[in-house]
Amino acid sequence: MTQTRQPLEVLCLGELLVDLVPQPAGLPLDRARALRIAPGGAPANVSVALTRLGVRSGFVGQVGNDPLGRLLRQTLERNQVDLTCFKLAQKSLTRIALVTNDRNEHQRFMFYGDADVQVAPKDIRENYVRRARFLHFGSISLIQEPSRSATLAAIQMARKHGLVVSFDPNLRPPLWPSLKAARRTILETIELCHILKVNRSEWDFLFPRRRFEDSFPVLERLGVRLAAVTCDAGGSILASDSDCVAVPTRTVKVSDTTGAGDGFVAGLLCRLAQRRAGGPIERVELEELGRFANAVGTLTCTRPGAIPAFPTFQQVKRFLD
Repeated sequence: MTQTRQPLEVLCLGELLVDLVPQPAGLPLDRARALRIAPGGAPANVSVALTRLGVRSGFVGQVGNDPLGRLLRQTLERNQVDLTCFKLAQKSLTRIALVTNDRNEHQRFMFYGDADVQVAPKDIRENYVRRARFLHFGSISLIQEPSRSATLAAIQMARKHGLVVSFDPNLRPPLWPSLKAARRTILETIELCHILKVNRSEWDFLFPRRRFEDSFPVLERLGVRLAAVTCDAGGSILASDSDCVAVPTRTVKVSDTTGAGDGFVAGLLCRLAQRRAGGPIERVELEELGRFANAVGTLTCTRPGAIPAFPTFQQVKRFLD
């Protein structure tokens, strides 16, 4: 286990798992000739994407003490993610996600194993959380105990010590007992965060018949300071208390969309971590945040897999020049 006392910019908490991806890329599961092992899990992806961008990040979570879990730990170590609060669970198996692609290039997932949800409140160290500036998490760790209580404890510690709390629900319906429970939990959790990122389908699920472009006052009343919705090849829309802007992205040849949303989140947090000025985020800065985050997400789509595809800061800058 990696130990460090160096300052951290972003702590990511939640699931780390293995995606089994059909080969050749893009095929539905029932037509695949082989399955490729790909480390994944949205919060873990964000932690790696951040280090690739030069932002020091840590990951809080668990995997099984099995070959796949050890592979995942090695992946984070190779990518220089701090693992001070990372554990190998002794009695649970590492989660596996079977990726199934449909003809419209949408991804669906089938899940096995649950080591990631065994992280408990006692595993969250307050003196570790307080060293960071941002805490980022998703909704999967909120589905069942003990990870639900652990996540809420981490959020409470983060808010107590002045961290900026970032939330990407990353909705996975098969893991929830019901969509009603998912919607209720995610809406309650939005009240605990400062940054909210969703995709179009998640926004429509959470706020039916409400346009994102007109809805920041609703989010602001819940405590959100910055919100972003990703629109696939259409780029993204960002909103703060000062403005709402649509930010297009460049067209690229897509190899694999896995991890694009996580790349976007990492790009957003990277630029926010570099922001030293306080006060509201004005329109020009919103547009710059959107361009950079879009670029990270877009570049992630140009190579297969998520973690292998995340770009460096220099690659993003060249893409934007």
